[in-house]
Amino acid sequence: MQDYFQIYDLNFNPIPLPTDELGYGLRGLDLDVSSTSEEPTEHRLTGIPGNITTGYTDRDREMSIHARLKANDPTDFRLKRDRVFAFFKRLGTFYVTEVQQGNKLMKVRVVDSYRFERPQNNRTFATADIPLRIEGQPYWISRYKSMDLHKNGGVPFNDHWSFGMGLDVDKTTYQYSNKKEFNIYNAGTVPLKTIQEKDNCIITIEVKQSVNNFRLYDATGRYFEYNPTKNDSWGLVAGNKIILNGHYVTMNHTPILERTNRYFINLLPGDNIFKMEGLTNYTITFDFRFKYD
Repeated sequence: MQDYFQIYDLNFNPIPLPTDELGYGLRGLDLDVSSTSEEPTEHRLTGIPGNITTGYTDRDREMSIHARLKANDPTDFRLKRDRVFAFFKRLGTFYVTEVQQGNKLMKVRVVDSYRFERPQNNRTFATADIPLRIEGQPYWISRYKSMDLHKNGGVPFNDHWSFGMGLDVDKTTYQYSNKKEFNIYNAGTVPLKTIQEKDNCIITIEVKQSVNNFRLYDATGRYFEYNPTKNDSWGLVAGNKIILNGHYVTMNHTPILERTNRYFINLLPGDNIFKMEGLTNYTITFDFRFKYD
């Protein structure tokens, strides 16, 4: 029997469902997913009836896995049931995906109780709907990062990427050197706010010259600036490496957020034209996971 969902641990390693060597145990029937709910931002004005809506924020979505449990006999059924309970308890937080879109994953955890329902007079077969709680943002993320595409010079013919992931075979460059302007293509459908993306979006700037400060403009027209106060003691030299990893900004492993204008880069869906100002000899790398509604 084919399982219709796949589980991964937090290091993106596949985790098999609890079954024995004879095939008895838990098998995946389906992964049930709702749309993402939205919460409006509303305000009231004195003397004006009703509310004024100024925006919407994505909030949550519902997910559950539909599975079946097959056992050899009534005693084995109870053993297999308890093994499933222990499996999810021990697993903690994990990633889950639909096998038909096997490279788009959701970070979840089993926190609510559930039970196996057996057909009448059947002591060896049961099904269960196991509710999942989404951890963090309610979006699918790509199993692999943008530099997987870059290093392969395009979309590789392996199991790292699936249909429906928005990839453009002509836009798989995620590392540039000495460019005043360059394009970073975000194949996802959700904007990436790097302040929220620790370990899922890492921007590395390798400096190869002596310079006092620089600016990196993103597609919104705003910019990340190093040393906006023009402090001479903070000048850069060849060999300095600045890493933007979520809200962590480091240079040569030393935190340097106070040396910046505290702006965090945004990556919009589709093309993102970046501009570098103040650096002419450098290499910049964008290594990030795509996000999908």
